[in-house]
Amino acid sequence: MRPSAPSSSPFSALARTLDHFSLGWSTLNRNAQLYVISNTLQAATAGAVAVLYTLYLTALGFHTDFIGAVLVIATIGGGLGIIPANPLVRRLGWRAMLIWSDIIGGVAIAAQILLPTAPVIIITSLGIGASVAIFLVINTPLLTAYSTPRERTALFGLNNATNFLATIIGTLLGGFLPGWFAQRGVDRSPLLLSLHPLLVSNPTARSYELALLATGALALPSIIPVLFIRDPPRELAQETAPTQPQVAPAIPLLLFWRKRLREGWGVTRRYAVGFVGRFSLTQALVGFGAGVFFPYVNLYFVNTLHANVAYYGALSAVLSVVVALASLVAAPLAARFGKMRTAIMVQVLSIPFLIAVGLAPFLWLVSLVYLIRGALMAINNPPLQTFLMEGVEKEQRIAASSIYNVSFQVAWAMGAGLSGWLITLAGNRLPFFVAAPFYAASALLLIIWFG
Repeated sequence: MRPSAPSSSPFSALARTLDHFSLGWSTLNRNAQLYVISNTLQAATAGAVAVLYTLYLTALGFHTDFIGAVLVIATIGGGLGIIPANPLVRRLGWRAMLIWSDIIGGVAIAAQILLPTAPVIIITSLGIGASVAIFLVINTPLLTAYSTPRERTALFGLNNATNFLATIIGTLLGGFLPGWFAQRGVDRSPLLLSLHPLLVSNPTARSYELALLATGALALPSIIPVLFIRDPPRELAQETAPTQPQVAPAIPLLLFWRKRLREGWGVTRRYAVGFVGRFSLTQALVGFGAGVFFPYVNLYFVNTLHANVAYYGALSAVLSVVVALASLVAAPLAARFGKMRTAIMVQVLSIPFLIAVGLAPFLWLVSLVYLIRGALMAINNPPLQTFLMEGVEKEQRIAASSIYNVSFQVAWAMGAGLSGWLITLAGNRLPFFVAAPFYAASALLLIIWFG
């Protein structure tokens, strides 16, 4: 009789990973399954936008300082979306908020692609920011509501993994389509010829524009699963939302909301010096560091390292595979070493690789260390998300998620705005060195406060 294959073989490891994925999916609540499907469909478009968006703006003649300003404005729109998200969830329901988030974001992005003037880009950035903010506020509490504490880390890892895997399609298309449209030309297709009056005249920018339109169509079906989602139990939707007043006159209504604003400010102050405040500060440092370099990575590869767009798209697809696999590793690592120890360990290990991205002289070496750094930070995210949700009471989760996301996004935008100005002055390598100390400071505070 032949001896059985060792349990540590690559094939058995792959089988265990697939079994873990299948088991995790089968145990999900139906609403969570539909929600993950919708997120996955949108991730393909998000992958293409990540490859093409800043390249498109630079091809139109905008500089990185303008791009940084647009990102800051988008964060202002995010604040406008986060502030009313909690009461609107109670009034409209989770499904309606998801639908409105998709509509607002889709219309704003389409306007930027078809009417790419500075005023339109600035105004629609507010809508994009609001759409993203609503999604971020809803995402973690909704997934938390449909999972048990035992399966929660695995669920977050599964959601992240499916999203990252979906970006493979988007990033590959984002890298391939501009060259394909440039070679094919508008005249060879009746559909493209009909769009010609709406397209920009610059050939390079037009190829990016057509690629963005084509990949944007991938996100359209994502609203279908949302239409079949049922709102969580009523008590969950009302956990943190204020009770509506029973009186209609204007004066009692104003007094009611004055009281609620005071109560909300009191909660915010308690959070600011408590668990959520400390945790949000550590992640704001990460957000600032990520904002410094991440929005401009494609410009670094294409303009500084002279990689073509197809290469960067393929690299982003490989990164998606690496990140997805790393996300699946997060749950067993967190179970073995603890959530916070795992998060701190991989974050500290990622810092030398971040610096190496800016130092390495060869494209292949930069690509390698960039992939390793991305894998390490992918392991970091699911344990931290679970740590935050399990560290607060059930009725505080939406508020905690709001404060965390506001802190992260504001810091991210500040980093992006600063970096856009720095790149204009000193080039595309500097942001990696500026970002590294913020990741180190975040890890140090995690050790001091939660380690």
